[in-house]
Amino acid sequence: MVQDSGSGWSVSADTHKEMLLALYIRDLAAIESCGSPSLAALSPKVKPVSAREMAGHSTGELRQEWQSWWERIISDTDSGIDIREEPDFSDFSDSPSLQHLLRAHYGSAYTWTQSRLGEYQDVCLGDSNELVAMVAQLLAERELEGTINRGFHLKLVELPLAERRAWFVEPDTVILSQELIRDATLFRSYLGPIVDLLF
Repeated sequence: MVQDSGSGWSVSADTHKEMLLALYIRDLAAIESCGSPSLAALSPKVKPVSAREMAGHSTGELRQEWQSWWERIISDTDSGIDIREEPDFSDFSDSPSLQHLLRAHYGSAYTWTQSRLGEYQDVCLGDSNELVAMVAQLLAERELEGTINRGFHLKLVELPLAERRAWFVEPDTVILSQELIRDATLFRSYLGPIVDLLF
């Protein structure tokens, strides 16, 4: 995690294990997410399972169960299930279709998630310093204008998403593509209005 703070504000950037796992399962099962935020596909692309492997599972039921899981994740980005090599699937006992899918594909999902976490540590963490510095600059500009919301904290969640953009999740979280930092103008176009909204 990378953090910075100023007079009455702080910003942090990190990735999120459970979000990575959930998005892998979403793309694996070709679940069309509904609600907000509806994030882009992962990068590198996850190959969907065949229709034969999904036989016997209601697409609507799986989508609803996944969506409930996703809403739990984004409602409290600081908590979540324990992502480990040999998990306990009891957290999904009320979601039988999702639990079955997780049991069948957890090994590949876990390996993929661990690879992305390793890449984040090796490559993206350095970019996170730049990311936090750019947000700190936006906040410093607002301070100079005299518009500062004391006690302001912004959590940035970096994910390997195929589309360079950001998604705001109330009350204080921004999910963004790890690639967004590569385009400073585009980055400011997404984060500037969010900072203005929260200030």
